[in-house]
Amino acid sequence: MATNQERKQRQRQSILAAGMKLFMRDGYKPTHIKAVAAEAGVSQVTLYKYFDSKLELGHQVVIDLINQGYASFRETVDNQQMSFTEVVKWMMTTKVAMSDGLNPDFYSFVIDEMQGNLGSHAVKDAYEAGKKEFWDAMVARGRAAGSINPEISNEALMLFLDMYVDFFSRAKVGPDEYQHLVDQLMHLFFYGLVGGPVPPKPEQPSKEDQA
Repeated sequence: MATNQERKQRQRQSILAAGMKLFMRDGYKPTHIKAVAAEAGVSQVTLYKYFDSKLELGHQVVIDLINQGYASFRETVDNQQMSFTEVVKWMMTTKVAMSDGLNPDFYSFVIDEMQGNLGSHAVKDAYEAGKKEFWDAMVARGRAAGSINPEISNEALMLFLDMYVDFFSRAKVGPDEYQHLVDQLMHLFFYGLVGGPVPPKPEQPSKEDQA
């Protein structure tokens, strides 16, 4: 039998899931908190026991999306069946698919949250909290594949990645436009403004693969 704490945790997750579904489908502004409560199968009074306001619920929904994104991307980075180039392109095209699945109003809400325009830096803090571990793994994978110039330091790479992410957290680039540009962005990501592709060396098998 579930404990009271477990029941509360399930109820909170149910509300979060309902908020995520309705915000992504209908938008943040058009969605009334009453609709979220009904979708979650709870009263508005119960909802407000877990989230002080619709804005607080919005914060937590976006943070959940970030955490789920990190988990999904990390699983792909660790997939040795995909080349490093395939991993990066998957990440870029997945970003397109995620954006394409968002109501434009909620997409704008996420951008505002990333910029701290709504009175809280909780979303940006959540992104920063998972950033180093994820990108360290990503860079290590790229170095093992020979896709990253060994003369480029991790510090320079992180600065480059921060600029890339910061641009897309601020720019009003719609999913259709992003999809149109993804191949060009792939080229810029790997080769910069000049120069052509350098064939990467084969990735070394992990110790688990050798066993």
